[in-house]
This record gives sequence, structure tokens and C-alpha cells, in this order.
Amino acid sequence: MTRTPTPGRRWLVRSAIAAAAIATLVAAMVAPAQASDEHQPKFTNSNQGGWTPTGGDTTPYLGWSSWSLQATRDTTLNPNGSYSWLTEANILTQAKAMAGKLKAAGYTYINIDAGWWRKWDWTPEYDSNGRYAVDTTRFPHGIQYTIDAIHKLGLKVGIYVPVGLEKGAYDNGDFQIAGSTTCSTHDVVYSDLRTTNGWDSSYAMDFSSPCAQAWVNSEVKQFSDWGVDFLKIDGVGPGSGVGPGSTPRPSRPGQPVVDKTGPQYNNVADVTAWNNAINKYQHRIDIQVSWAVNPAYITDWQHTSSSWRIENDVECYCSTITGWHQINQRFTDVAKWVDYAGKGKGWNNLDSLDIGNGAADGLTDDERQTAATLWAISAAPLYSGDDLTKLDALGVKLLTNREMIAIDQAGNPARPVSQTTNQQVWYAKHSDGSYTVALFNLDSATADVTATLSDLGIKGKVTARDVWGKKNLGVISGSYTVSLASHASLLLTIRPQQHDR
Repeated sequence: MTRTPTPGRRWLVRSAIAAAAIATLVAAMVAPAQASDEHQPKFTNSNQGGWTPTGGDTTPYLGWSSWSLQATRDTTLNPNGSYSWLTEANILTQAKAMAGKLKAAGYTYINIDAGWWRKWDWTPEYDSNGRYAVDTTRFPHGIQYTIDAIHKLGLKVGIYVPVGLEKGAYDNGDFQIAGSTTCSTHDVVYSDLRTTNGWDSSYAMDFSSPCAQAWVNSEVKQFSDWGVDFLKIDGVGPGSGVGPGSTPRPSRPGQPVVDKTGPQYNNVADVTAWNNAINKYQHRIDIQVSWAVNPAYITDWQHTSSSWRIENDVECYCSTITGWHQINQRFTDVAKWVDYAGKGKGWNNLDSLDIGNGAADGLTDDERQTAATLWAISAAPLYSGDDLTKLDALGVKLLTNREMIAIDQAGNPARPVSQTTNQQVWYAKHSDGSYTVALFNLDSATADVTATLSDLGIKGKVTARDVWGKKNLGVISGSYTVSLASHASLLLTIRPQQHDR
């Protein structure tokens, strides 16, 4: 399928950023005087390089995903029951809104999350070959129509699958696998029908049988034919509360503890099979593994995916989309993953950045900026889960800040100086000698936060620029202290003075 190229703007770079350009980008953030619009960092349009099985995309991807709106308990958004927001009409409305409001800032992906093959009551549907079948009530014109419409906007399309063979693809019949004359869905799982994934919704696949790879190949062939650009594989273990190395836990609050640490919850072979199928058909589909995968298996995730979720869902599954608790817990978790992400490695995925819809997000304005700051300094994929037709002024300002996006796209994750208090300083040093520095007050009351230059490995004086405020702060020597409100933050780009480097 022919891809429609993304139209360029004067500050949109169409190709993946080269190492030399990164230095220029970061240097531009701290110009000696207030920079004019022409001298601001240029956008980098992510996801332009070819697929490689190791390291994934050259930059974190930017986009939007449907799950946050599906997951809210706001019945006006989900009138036909839980997760019913997902429809052809809603997806295309969001795609058009993103093309109009965020595409120029580099946002390119529209990700269709769970439920595209399920009825309103969540009953799954399969075709005659045991593949996921698109629900025609949700997508009356078919998935191809939706994908083609998104591509015509110059955007890319993501789709979702749970790991393992869904039980219905076995229990509802012995389906012959497309592309094979000898394999059926009863040939791809273990004879004892052991279950797998974070919800035990699938049978574990036995990859000692070539039929297991054949079924994955059949799904990837179909996705390739549709023109899918991105694949989220969900419920992956080890991680997601299951698999070797996990801690046994109740299946639900108040329920008995269940041990799901067995080898059937190790889905490395599954993700490898999906990656192998993608390489077989030579159609570029980037893989993200989800959710809260185990860092002990980082080498596997790096070799088979371009990003991996490091925490549970950001959604609160309440009347709002998210909440401070969901944001706050990521500060502790992403710090453990800093060394695993970056250029040539892949990206730590913090989940949807739901900061565009004001009160509907469940966050204060300070908390919205703090979330955007953490995602950016972590070089995390930036994808909204909000209703893009209802972005407020602050949401647009946060999501399209060019300096913030340049920090994210530089692909250099920041690390905390210390996490012993709720007043934290995070930093990343770039190859050109400049630094990204973020100050956070994670406390429930206003507090001073101090960045000490020697803690960052800096001697002498620096010039500093406030990224969100879009203003230069002048020369700093020794340390910099700012009073921050509860859950507020400050994002700086600093550059040591020439004679102090």
C-alpha cells in the first residue's frame, strides 16, 4: 500500500534526526537572547526510518490512542456499555482533529486499541481462519475504510492484539490457518490448554509447533494487507503482574492470592514470533509491548519491539480519564528504566499523556504540565488519549511546545539526582554539552526545589532557559532555587558558559 507522505511545514523536518542535528536542536533552545519564532528548535517528525528488529524507531513516536476514552466510566462517552466509545466515526473524528491541530507538531499515529473485533458486550469475533474479525457495528464500512481514511490525512495507523491465542479462536471451532494447508488453531496451543497473558484470556501458544508461527504470520499478513503501521501487543509477561519473577497477587481486590508465575506466562516467544512475521513480510509495523513488562527481560524487549510499557495503565477507570496517583507512580518506576532507553535501544513507554481536556483529565493545570515534563525528559512516546476535538488552550500549549518536543525527540532519558524526598531534580546531559534539567515538587504543599550544578556534574556558570515559559533566565552560578506549588514543575535547558566547559 502506498503511504501518503506527511506535508511539511517550515519547521517540520521530514527525516529522522541525525546526531549532528540533535546538537543543533538542543543548542537552539538556549540562545543568548529571547529567540524569535524562526530561531526556535525545529520539529522532528518521528518514525521515518525503516524498521529494524533492534532499537525500533530512531525517535519516540508521537500520536493518539483510543483506550483512555474507552476506559473512562463517563457514560456519555461510552453509551453502549464499557469500552463502547471505540467506533469508526469516533476514530475518524479524532484523526481529523489530530491532522488539524497536532500533525504539524509531528504527531502522526492514530492507535486503535482493544475492542475492534468485539461486540458491545465484549463478545469476540473471528473469521473462518481464526483471525480477529472486525466488528461491523463498530466499523460499518470495515477496517480497511478507516485505515485508508487515516492514511489519506497523512497519518499512520496502529492496532491492538492481546498476547496468546484468544480462547474463542480455539473453543469456537478448529479453524484452518490462512496460508497453511496443514495447520489449524487446535495445533498452536498446548494440549492442557494452559492460559496466558495478564487476564488469562488466551491459551498459551506452543512455539515448538510451526503452526503457532503460522497463525501469527496469518495475522501479520492481514495487518500488512490493511496497511497497519503499529502493533500494540498487550498483557505481555513476564510483567503485567504475571510470569517468572512476578509476585503472586489477588486476581481482584479481596480475592485469594493467585500464583501466576509459571512459564506459560512468559511471552517472549510470542513477541519474537510477531517480530519474525513482520520481518517476513517486510512491511514496516513497529511493535510496542504492554503492560508493565519486567525489566529483567529488557534484552528481549529491545530486540523485538520499539517501545515497552514500564507501568500499569495511566487511566483511573473512574469518571475522569486519569488522576495524580497514576502520574505520580511513574516517577518511581521510570527511574529504574533510564539506562535501557535511547537511540538504538528503544523507548520507555509511560502510556497515554492525558493532559489536553482540562478537568476531564482529572488533573490540575500544574499536574498536567508536570506530566508533560516527565514524559518529555524520559524520551517517552508522546501520545494523547484525550478528545482532540476538545483540547483547551493549555492542552494545545503543552502538546505543541516545540522545545519540549525537541527534548523528547533527542532521545536522551533524564535521571533523578535523588528520590529521597518529594522535591526532585532530574537531568540529562547531551552530546553538545547542554543539559535538560527538570525540577519537581511532588509534595502536597508548596515547597522550594533546588538544582545544584555540581550534582549535575557542572562546574562554573550556566545560562538557563525556561522551556514552558519560553524565556531565558540569564546566568546561574552554584545552584538555582524555585518555589513550586504542589505537584508543579519547571523544565529548563541549560548550557555551561564556554570557558567553564
